[in-house]
Amino acid sequence: MMSILVIVEHDNGAVNAATLNTVAAAQAIGGDIDALVSGHNCSKAAEAAAAIAGISKVIVSDAAANANGLAENIAPLIVGMANSYSHILAPATTYGKNIMPRV
Repeated sequence: MMSILVIVEHDNGAVNAATLNTVAAAQAIGGDIDALVSGHNCSKAAEAAAAIAGISKVIVSDAAANANGLAENIAPLIVGMANSYSHILAPATTYGKNIMPRV
């Protein structure tokens, strides 16, 4: 079974609560869950994501281009990883709704 990728919404420190709902949805699907934390100077957010129950692995994309969470920069990153996952989930927020159509 392939893993599920959850896109983590965060403020470079804390993980947005909607991400927890997304992880819960991934758990309902079943399988290993990887979390993608993209941003700039986002190590605290990556640590917070690693502490979420059910997360198998945290993938960090820490780059200046990701600082503002622009879908134009983050969507290609997700597309490049997509073949490794059976599902890709994002929070049902403005952030997730901006990125996922581009993916």
